[in-house]
Amino acid sequence: MLGVTVLSGTRYAHAQSYRDVAPLPPPAAAKYSSPALPAEPDDRSTAVAITQLRGIAFVRGGVSSSEGDAHSGASSADGNVRETGLPLLNAAFLGRLAADIGKPLTFARLADIRRMVVQAYRDAGRPLVDVYVPEQDVSGGEVTIAVAEFRLGNVSVQGNRHFSTALLEREMPLPAGKPIRADDVDAGLALLNENPYRRVDAVYAPGAAPGTTDVVLNVDDRLPLRIYGGYNNDGVRQLGRDRVLAGLDYGNLFGADIRFGYQMTASNDLLAGNPAIEGRPNRPRFIAHAMNLVVPLTPFDSIELFGVFARSTPRLPDSYRQDGISSQISFRYGRRLPSLAGWQQRARFGYDFKRSNNDLEFGGFQVFNANTHVHQFVLEYDASKSDASGDTRVNASLMLSPGGFDGSNRDDAFDAAQLGAKARYQYLQLSAQRDTPLGASKFIWSMRAQVQWTNSTLLPSEKLGLGGDATVRGYEPYSAQGDRGWNIQSELRSPSFALGAVALQPFLFFDAGRVWNRTPQPVDINSASLASIGAGFRLQAARFVSVRGTLGFPLRSVVPNGSKAPQGELFVVFGS
Repeated sequence: MLGVTVLSGTRYAHAQSYRDVAPLPPPAAAKYSSPALPAEPDDRSTAVAITQLRGIAFVRGGVSSSEGDAHSGASSADGNVRETGLPLLNAAFLGRLAADIGKPLTFARLADIRRMVVQAYRDAGRPLVDVYVPEQDVSGGEVTIAVAEFRLGNVSVQGNRHFSTALLEREMPLPAGKPIRADDVDAGLALLNENPYRRVDAVYAPGAAPGTTDVVLNVDDRLPLRIYGGYNNDGVRQLGRDRVLAGLDYGNLFGADIRFGYQMTASNDLLAGNPAIEGRPNRPRFIAHAMNLVVPLTPFDSIELFGVFARSTPRLPDSYRQDGISSQISFRYGRRLPSLAGWQQRARFGYDFKRSNNDLEFGGFQVFNANTHVHQFVLEYDASKSDASGDTRVNASLMLSPGGFDGSNRDDAFDAAQLGAKARYQYLQLSAQRDTPLGASKFIWSMRAQVQWTNSTLLPSEKLGLGGDATVRGYEPYSAQGDRGWNIQSELRSPSFALGAVALQPFLFFDAGRVWNRTPQPVDINSASLASIGAGFRLQAARFVSVRGTLGFPLRSVVPNGSKAPQGELFVVFGS
């Protein structure tokens, strides 16, 4: 299967400068699947079980439980179909069976009724239920159907080599002795499969005690260490389009499922050297060091630290004082929320500190006389859902800056860097992604969208940038930036072609976006609409080599009468 990096909701909440140089995760493992469900009751016999049905009684069967004891029971309108201790079989469900009263009951129809009960429990997220007809006297025309819900026996693990059994069991937080909820199993599998160094599937197995079911976790893992290098031409022109990178990623620090990543990204003159320019330091035009650390606290809580230090030195004499330094350190606390109708939900709260004296990383040409300091708080909500119709993810992020934290977090410092900018601001980002399989063709239509809105004038690090692989392909990175804007990326992906250990997936794309500034800037493009079409490919050679290439054709120029020359981008990563 072709491993593809997809757009996540947190991508936009991370600052653009960090996003561009963030440590790369290893290729994701093949997608996990939810455990298979037991077969439904099946009996197609037309033989008559009861000549004239006079009543149906649903009762609790199997192991006794306090659940439902306070429930007084319900019945159909005529009282001939009733339940005791089974609140999931409500009056609406019972009413659907009223039409059977007074008619012959065949064994096939009895199996249909049992299947209806099973489906009612599955629709309620309780998939493990035994619906059976106990031995009874039906000479009076009434049939009793027992409903026994299986409860969790044990959670066990098999196949793991690099992650401890205790760790994996802890990340499937199912309460022992309680009914097994599908949403809880799916939430546990989602958590277990967040670590890219393992794939975990679950199966249901009979428990040792009557009326119980065990959840068995089948693990396919590997050594959680990756050392990698790569190349791309996604840099801004004044700092060098060609970039090289090297990094490492470790996925089980201290045996506690802690993930750590580091990446160095530099312009290609790190290796090729610089022309002799009097007064200019002999260092690459751009170099950045980025790291991230994700620490699980409980199965529901985690913290994340990430940051970057970047230095930008264009090929200009020092008399221009073009020596840009940017840094960021960020914190996030995340908590998983209860599943809702199959949606896996998470909320995050965080804080960003950013320091910068330039806009060079965002396609600008300015180094300011003083630093600006950003102190902002972040609120995020993220939800995802996977089903037979496709995969969906949505994200909402609110950034709030009170201002006045220090001398470089004041209005005069912000206004010197961006006309009209103030230290107190807020902005909202909304993003969504939908991947939809197109029937049996195995083609996939992928749509990604984001919107940013603010009533403030923002610094370059907080603006929405258009151009480049992450937004509108076919344009140079950060061809335009704005305080407000929107962007869509749409792809039609073909089925992947297997060439031995190599998987190749071509695709066509259409991208578009628009950005504009709240306050016109004297040297910036204050409003721009971009759109492009093009083609690309993704290639994965086992887990060792990933290649992505695109060729985009702009449909509009960035400025009136500007160039619409096509742009190609290439990303290559090789590693362990």
